[in-house]
Amino acid sequence: MKRFLAVRLALLVPTLLGVLVVTFLLLYVAPGDPVQAMVGERADPETLVRLRRELHLDESLPRQFGHYVGNILKGDLGTSYITRRSIVSELRHRFPATLRLALAAMLFATTLGLAVGIYGAWRPGGWVDRFLTLGAYLGISFPVYWVGLVLILVFAVQLRWLPPSGSWGFIYLILPATTLGMRSIAVIARMTRTALQEALQSDFIRTARAKGLGEARVLLHHGLRNALLPVITVLGLDFGSYLTGSILTETIFSWPGVGRYVLSAIEKRDLPAVSGSILFLSVLFVFVNLVTDLLYAKADPRVAYD
Repeated sequence: MKRFLAVRLALLVPTLLGVLVVTFLLLYVAPGDPVQAMVGERADPETLVRLRRELHLDESLPRQFGHYVGNILKGDLGTSYITRRSIVSELRHRFPATLRLALAAMLFATTLGLAVGIYGAWRPGGWVDRFLTLGAYLGISFPVYWVGLVLILVFAVQLRWLPPSGSWGFIYLILPATTLGMRSIAVIARMTRTALQEALQSDFIRTARAKGLGEARVLLHHGLRNALLPVITVLGLDFGSYLTGSILTETIFSWPGVGRYVLSAIEKRDLPAVSGSILFLSVLFVFVNLVTDLLYAKADPRVAYD
């Protein structure tokens, strides 16, 4: 296990360095002037020159990249061009909202996906199984922004059961969490159904039934535990994507999370905010994947990383 952790942490360094380089180059070859966007169109030339010098934008790209990497090593992701606030403080303020949304979406998707998959493995081929599977696949077939807008139209505008936007309580979490988690239900259900059906054909399942164990215990305790490995993979990847890729959902529902902050920074060419946020989200995604790998050993003792 220690060797596995050491290898994964060592691989983290070139991965993050690659993210830094690619993000930096893409931002600086994009059209537009970030200083002009920061001060507006009426700024005098002296102000523009002074700001470019203060922000090191008058230096070569390698020197600018060196300044940025040096600040990161000190724990400083930079300062926003627009708000003049620390990127670290902005992320610290917004990340809890993104985390709440991701956890709620994961709970919704995992509950329904596992339920549909377990029932499909228990009663395969029935009309209920086909109906639930069809519904799950329809949910993943529609784009996120379309699902979000339809949910707002039905439940907020027509029925007036739920608020269309905001983040002032649990009720405001229902629509965005449903929108974000909808696409994962079919994948979780399919993986659970396939893996559980394969596990139920094993010899240890027949032995458990021969001992007189109840069907529910055989299905959930013996079968599901041995079918969890592919499901854990899907859950880990989806949860990582919820934390790092919920830009559309947060924008549609005016959710004050990191995704909405990144989109706003991109629109305003706030280069430090974009670079710092992408680096933070990249570290977060890699960490979630690492935790997912470690959960394999917990779910299945036969898995070892020695």
